[in-house]
Amino acid sequence: MKTTGYALREAIKRQELRRETAAQQFNGSLHAFEDEKGKDSPTKVMAAFLAAESAVAQLQTSQMRYNLAVMVDIGGKPMSLAEAIKTIGGLGRGEKMWRSAAAPKKDRYGSDPSLERDPTRVFAQRQITVNEAVKLASESAKKVGALRAAIAVGNAREVELEGLEAALFE
Repeated sequence: MKTTGYALREAIKRQELRRETAAQQFNGSLHAFEDEKGKDSPTKVMAAFLAAESAVAQLQTSQMRYNLAVMVDIGGKPMSLAEAIKTIGGLGRGEKMWRSAAAPKKDRYGSDPSLERDPTRVFAQRQITVNEAVKLASESAKKVGALRAAIAVGNAREVELEGLEAALFE
């Protein structure tokens, strides 16, 4: 069956919703009053839960195969979609660190060295200027943006995956 990364992601979300709904219904299905004839039995609820669990596992396995099969281009360097997805988290955290270095938060209880003239006090000096931090944050943002764009293009690519059943997407 042909599919995209987006279709797989949405199918997984739907199956996870079915799984969570069945899990939440299970304890309530263990008891019923005489007049509750239409209430689902615990075995029926468990069957729905296990079917959704199985569907999630199959879809996630297909998603892994998809992510390994699709190649994306990051600044002239080819890599699998799986590697791009795993790489973006670290790059995003690095970008955030540079942004916070460029505009550090003021300590509301501490002293501000720019307002201090006491020659007996020693303050640590910045290792990197604000301008350098801004430049590095901008470079990181460009890398993260390129990676996000490549992931989006990769997820839109239609790929044939053997053994994938259309029923899992319903």
